[in-house]
Amino acid sequence: MTTDPRKVIGIVGGMGPHAGGALFNNITVHTRARADQEHLSVILMSFPGNMTDRTLFLDGKAPVNPAAGIAQVIGKLEQAGAEVIGIACNTSYAPRIYDVVLEELERRFSKVNLVHMPLETCRYIHRYPARIRRIGLMTTNGTYRSGVYKNILEEWGYEVVLPAFDFQHQYIHRAIYDPVFGIKANAAGITDEAIMLLNHAIEFFRDQKADAVVFGCTELSLVPRMHLPDEILIVDALDVLAQALIREALSETD
Repeated sequence: MTTDPRKVIGIVGGMGPHAGGALFNNITVHTRARADQEHLSVILMSFPGNMTDRTLFLDGKAPVNPAAGIAQVIGKLEQAGAEVIGIACNTSYAPRIYDVVLEELERRFSKVNLVHMPLETCRYIHRYPARIRRIGLMTTNGTYRSGVYKNILEEWGYEVVLPAFDFQHQYIHRAIYDPVFGIKANAAGITDEAIMLLNHAIEFFRDQKADAVVFGCTELSLVPRMHLPDEILIVDALDVLAQALIREALSETD
C-alpha cells in the first residue's frame, strides 16, 4: 500500500447550511484529476450546534465567542490527520474571532496550516489579469462591521465601495439571514426574494463604478450565477479558499 505524500485538507463546516459541502465541492472541481485516486484527501467536520452565530456574537447579542467551537473542530481535524485547514465561514475571520482561534491553537501546540480566506481573496484579486481598482463587498453585518475585508484590501491599495449600513442590512444581510426567505433558512434552494435583493445590491455596486464585487459570505457562494447580473466581475471568496487549500496541500512539506 502506498502513502499519499500530499497533505490532507480539513474543512471546518457547520457555519451555513451548505458552506462546508460547497467548499468540498469546489476543491473537487479545481483539483486536476483524471481518476478517483488523483483527488485530494479531505476531511469535513460539521458541528453546527457547537458554533455560536458569528454575527450575533460580533453584534453583542451572543455572549459566547464562536472561536471556542471553531478551535475545537480544528483540533478534531488535526487528530484525524488534517494538515491544511479552511474555515468555511467568512465572518469567522473577523479579528475578534480569528485571533482567539489562533491563540487557542498556539496554546494547544497545533501544527496545522490555517488558510486565511480574506487574505487569499485579496491575493487572488491582485493577480487577476484585468486591472481592478474599486471593489464592492457583499457580506453579513458581522463581516461588514468587523472591517476584515475592507482593511486588508485598503492595505493592498484598493478602493473599497461599501453601502450605507441601512442598505447593507436591508438588501445584503436580509438576503442571507431573513428567517423566511433568507439563504440560511432555505437550504433546499435559493428563493426569488433573496435573488431580488442580491440583484439590487449588485446594481448598487455597478452604479458606484465598482470593478468587482467580493462575495464575502459563504451563503452567497450558493447562488447560481445565472440568476445574477453579469456586467460586473464577482469574486467568490469560498472558491478562492478552495484553490488556496489545494495549493497548500500540494506544496512540499516543510
